[in-house]
Amino acid sequence: MTEHRHSGAVRAPSVAPTSLRLGLSSGALYPDVPSEDAPAVAAARGFADVEFMLQTAGEYAPAFARRLARACRASSCRVHAVHVRQGLHPLADPYRRRAAEALALFDRAIALAATLEARVVVWHGPERAAVAAPGGWDRFLALAAERAAACYAAGVTLGIENVSWCALPGVREVAAFAARAPDLAPAGALGFVFDPFQAAEAGANPFMLLAAMGDRVVDVHLSDLRESDRAARHLPPGEGNLPWPALLRAVAAAYAGPLMLEGIVAGDPGRLDRARERLDPLLAVLAVDSVDPCAATPPPGVQEGIRLFNAREFYACHEAIEAEWHAERRPIRRLYQGILQIGVGFHHALGGNGRGALPLLADGIAKTAAFAPRCLGIETARLAADSQLCLDRLQALGPDGLAAFDPATIPTIHLVATPYAAPASHGLG
Repeated sequence: MTEHRHSGAVRAPSVAPTSLRLGLSSGALYPDVPSEDAPAVAAARGFADVEFMLQTAGEYAPAFARRLARACRASSCRVHAVHVRQGLHPLADPYRRRAAEALALFDRAIALAATLEARVVVWHGPERAAVAAPGGWDRFLALAAERAAACYAAGVTLGIENVSWCALPGVREVAAFAARAPDLAPAGALGFVFDPFQAAEAGANPFMLLAAMGDRVVDVHLSDLRESDRAARHLPPGEGNLPWPALLRAVAAAYAGPLMLEGIVAGDPGRLDRARERLDPLLAVLAVDSVDPCAATPPPGVQEGIRLFNAREFYACHEAIEAEWHAERRPIRRLYQGILQIGVGFHHALGGNGRGALPLLADGIAKTAAFAPRCLGIETARLAADSQLCLDRLQALGPDGLAAFDPATIPTIHLVATPYAAPASHGLG
């Protein structure tokens, strides 16, 4: 190990709930740090959970498994997952010897995971071309069932990751696989590995993809990308454009366990510290188990949506709040939807589309009024009442008179200094 990798004081552990915490994938350190040194790097930077991304066939050897186990004991690290190297496992290859050797090497990965007391073996599944070939989907299902059985026999779970260039790139494929999963393997034998970066790479909605995984999420990878620069990929979280506050809330509703930092640090482990500085406060907020969600503060996307609403940028308001609506699973998501519907309703009204404006305003007002008088520090009763006055005026003008509607009458969303707990009848607990 080189000295610069582990210099400095040991960082404090990641500040996060015990059920959701940051961990480190050895893949984040590739190619500068060999796999066996990853536990020391993790411990030095405050991570207690690691995932080993195997890089060579030699790293599958039993002797290397024992070496990794010693490194983990020395660093007091837990191994959550072992990630097989995709190129070494062409399990669907038509050349039988290649497929058989790939299968045998996969068995070594399972044995390695058992030696390390890991919970998950991560696999991408066959590449998209193999799955798209005649009979490819059925072969994939058969392979998944067989590999899940092998993992289950060793006391670990097979986790199949949504990867843009492999078997489960998007929502449709994940949903189809999830529908078959109960027939393929018993509970605990087969699950999903959620990677929002890979979802974005595939052009999939990460919130919908996570929802399609249901209650079978067994591992989560965190890396980022910049939409303006497609070469800027596999970045540490926060260095790109993914909506991390909303994503972490969505993950918290579906998964309990370590979140593996996988964005490549390119020889600068300080980027891990900066990722923690961005994510730990978000995880700390999730750790607060509020009896009444209305007593909390608005999440970042809702705060931005309110700012845009008050700036009369109604379509952008919709875009900002929609991510929070996708992420939230509690009934308070109806308030988010109500606000964005009111905004989109006014967007249509100002564009002369009364047919689109009226039902959206009516539905949004009803949803918002259900959280009166205040919620998340928002004066919900006031917003609903003021919006209703506008709706009444639009209805009176009729579809041919919308030009006479005065935009100055559109309400502003008002915030109180501190959030107000909604009455218990709202059923938000």
